[in-house]
Amino acid sequence: MDPKEIKRFVDLIKNTDIEELHWESDGAKISIRRSDIESVSQPGQTGKEQQAVTDAAEKKHLSIKSPIVGTFYRAQSPDHPPLVMEGNHVVPGQKVAIVETMKIMRDVISTVKGKIVKIQVENGQSVEYGQELFLVDTENSDKCLKKSL
Repeated sequence: MDPKEIKRFVDLIKNTDIEELHWESDGAKISIRRSDIESVSQPGQTGKEQQAVTDAAEKKHLSIKSPIVGTFYRAQSPDHPPLVMEGNHVVPGQKVAIVETMKIMRDVISTVKGKIVKIQVENGQSVEYGQELFLVDTENSDKCLKKSL
């Protein structure tokens, strides 16, 4: 079956509320589920197709977000080391940063288990409610935590 035909079927399902498509013709069979479309990648993809592949790859990364509007701090105080750094492993309930609003300090608590792969904001930067502060790789988090213990 020609890849262009497969792309046509994928586009057909993307632009409708169809959840699943089965098609047979001249001995060729194709079966597509909406949930499978985003995880399929083929060479030479562009536009929406590349975004779907990127989205699927980033699904293993979850974020820790700001609980309030304020100023982001990585440490308890200027003379303390950062609470976490890229490459550190975090668990749910662990304090990872602080956001200050009107002289009130609010802890940023991890809701996920995994390895911090990227700190999205700089120390002392203003942040918005719900803004991503950390990206956490949750894939293989059990292995990572065992290594660090």
